[in-house]
Amino acid sequence: MFNSLNRSAVIITPKRSFFDMTAKISGDQPDKAAQPFSNDESTVYLIKETGLYEPTIKERLASCFKDIFYEELAGWFTNKSKWPKSITWKEFESWFHISFQSVVLDTIDEDIEHE
Repeated sequence: MFNSLNRSAVIITPKRSFFDMTAKISGDQPDKAAQPFSNDESTVYLIKETGLYEPTIKERLASCFKDIFYEELAGWFTNKSKWPKSITWKEFESWFHISFQSVVLDTIDEDIEHE
């Protein structure tokens, strides 16, 4: 049996609107948006463990969605002086496909290393 981690997971995948926004602030041509769950363009974030029917995804990510946004943006555009100074939840939702996973299982029988 696999070990269950005391975390939930959220999978964040950029939408076309995210690539359009990065192109606008960078002055570059828009990159092509990945379809959700394709081309390895998603990022998995571990968050506080919550049940499937507990708070909404907005409530689950309220304390970290801005940090997630800037983490994602840094992967595509590094000139922080041109980054949006503040974003709203509505903007975040418009830029990313968000998938919540309530169960996280560890398939490897080794300690987790933090980089």
